[in-house]
Amino acid sequence: MKRSLLILFWIVPCLCIAQTTFRKGYLITNSQDTIRGFISFNEESLNPNAVYYRSDLESKTKVFPLKDCKAYVVENFYSYRREIVNISTSNDNLNRIGVGRDTSVRNDTVFLRVLQSGENVTLFMYTDDIKTRFYIQSKDDIAPLELIRNIYYERQGIAITENKFQLQLYKLMQKYKKDLTLKDVKLEWVGYNADDLIKVVSKINNQTAVEYKAKDTRFFTGVGLSMNSFKYKGSHALANNSDELKTSYSPIIRIGVDYMPKPLIAKVIYRIDATLLMSKNTISNKSADIKHSFDELTIAIAPQVIYTIYNSNMFKFYAGAGISANISNYSNSFMSSWDGKLKIRKSDIDFNTFSFSPKINIGFFMGKKIEFSGSYYLNSSLTDYQTVKVTVSRFAFGVNYLFDKH
Repeated sequence: MKRSLLILFWIVPCLCIAQTTFRKGYLITNSQDTIRGFISFNEESLNPNAVYYRSDLESKTKVFPLKDCKAYVVENFYSYRREIVNISTSNDNLNRIGVGRDTSVRNDTVFLRVLQSGENVTLFMYTDDIKTRFYIQSKDDIAPLELIRNIYYERQGIAITENKFQLQLYKLMQKYKKDLTLKDVKLEWVGYNADDLIKVVSKINNQTAVEYKAKDTRFFTGVGLSMNSFKYKGSHALANNSDELKTSYSPIIRIGVDYMPKPLIAKVIYRIDATLLMSKNTISNKSADIKHSFDELTIAIAPQVIYTIYNSNMFKFYAGAGISANISNYSNSFMSSWDGKLKIRKSDIDFNTFSFSPKINIGFFMGKKIEFSGSYYLNSSLTDYQTVKVTVSRFAFGVNYLFDKH
């Protein structure tokens, strides 16, 4: 066991070197050249101001600053376009807004993230250290226009929200989709967020709305095999160097849920799973002619943190750790001994119903649906006696099916 853990802790730092966040994509230069390769892929909180490019995954990274790149695309994830726009500088944080409407703007050249591009209008998003703004450009507009929302105090303690963007959208509806009515779109309920705005723009463009953000939760279920080792320690006939530890093998069933704060990359995953373990176990000491046999039924509920070490399009390797809360039922617990005659009696060792054990995981994802994993449950005590303890450690191997809609 110790040797396996040492190997794990040596391997993980080495694999971290191989971490990559580059995905297939392309960029368009000022001269309209399209350069295909791999683009650095991140879930940025702020809009980028440069593009990091590689011709292949092993080549040196080349940086294209904003001024040299008209647009870029990370395939199947997102795209950005360089635009010259007016950017409102008013704040929307209630702790930072002032009294009276702030209509100040600055003009700048920036990368806008394309949320939807259609036959009539294109919707963009821009985020800096002040706030997130949305822009819209119709096929008749020279440049994108900011969708305006003003938040300010009318007087101290009385906050006002002006949703001018709803009127802007209504005018575009009247221009391109005269058959749409306010009742159809319910503009008064449209929020200043990507998903709501995409739904409205989709109607104007005659397109199907696609959610801006990937799902940050996913469920999974799986099956596998568990190797269980129970051991006596302390002052007991089964707690000496001559005891025979019989490793039991049993099937496992697992269900769980993952939460990914940044689901597109999913570098960090918060997981909780429940594993059903069933085993038949025997601990014996041949020299003392004594044997303890028992059946186990355990539900192990384990919150964990998983970190993606190597990340590519179709393969992700990870390591993680957590703690397992175990709810167990032990039955058919008998001590048998031989002194010329076989004697079988009910064991006087009572196991705890509840126990805890640290858990270490390693595994890999194949594509978006299949996961192979290995788990090591470190030694945990199953008894509360002063002079004798029974501990258990486990290896579990399994395959999970991920209900992933990314």
